[in-house]
Amino acid sequence: MPQRAEIPLVLVGYGDIAARVARNHPHHPIYALARQLPLRPAAHADSWYGRAFDLDADLPSDLPVGAVWVYLAPPASHGTVDVRVERWLSAIVPTELPAQVIYASTTGVYGDHQGGWVTEETPATPAHDRGRRRLDAESRFQTWCAQRSIPCTVLRVTGIYACDRLPLDRIRAGDPVVCLEESPWSNRIHADDLADIVGCLIERLRQGAPVQGVFNVSDNHPRPMTDLYLETARHFGLPAPPSRPLLEILANSRPMAREFLSESKRIDAQAIQRALNWQPKYPDLLHGLADCG
Repeated sequence: MPQRAEIPLVLVGYGDIAARVARNHPHHPIYALARQLPLRPAAHADSWYGRAFDLDADLPSDLPVGAVWVYLAPPASHGTVDVRVERWLSAIVPTELPAQVIYASTTGVYGDHQGGWVTEETPATPAHDRGRRRLDAESRFQTWCAQRSIPCTVLRVTGIYACDRLPLDRIRAGDPVVCLEESPWSNRIHADDLADIVGCLIERLRQGAPVQGVFNVSDNHPRPMTDLYLETARHFGLPAPPSRPLLEILANSRPMAREFLSESKRIDAQAIQRALNWQPKYPDLLHGLADCG
């Protein structure tokens, strides 16, 4: 019996998460787009189409029809409109239409909730242009897909971590952190778990039952932001970073860091677990750190 052709994957913004998705799908044709030509995994010797692609200058072309788009590229660094998504969608022709779009957004679209719990039903009220750009991109993908009857899945992702994505340099440098009692609530997801969610969405499409809609992505165990630094230091046997009052840290932080520190919320991500019948491999930070050397 001839082997069934696997769904092509178009990975826009080929970085760490896209590379994990590619490694998890060795039999799928991979179309990898990144500012610099992406490196090809060995498993994709005959089905790898890497392209240096500048979302601010280049237009998509020669995309496979019926692919899954996994759009992981960030917006530009200014404005309230994601001009990269606008440019991308405006250039797509009928012979390049996807079978599904998966857009990696951010829980930053919710703004600050003073430590309160946030679900997908919580209104999106971004407090900064970074979140407004993401919300704009969500709306553009959803509208574009709805007009063409293409399933669209928006993943509102929390902070991504892994053994090679920990703040070890800052800890070793002795950078101060917010004192624990004033630390904003933060949320995270292990990079492998995020890639696994993308894989589950691809599998559901393959089965003819695509999951679409807006979903929060988190391990469902929010912790004060400072905990990441304290637990990481403890795991690696490093001195705990010095702590300072929140206002002092804010006064000495860069603009993006101030945005993160000014938003405190606890993300409820049970909906994606129910929709995919999925549980994280790393249900909290300590499980993630346990895998690190």
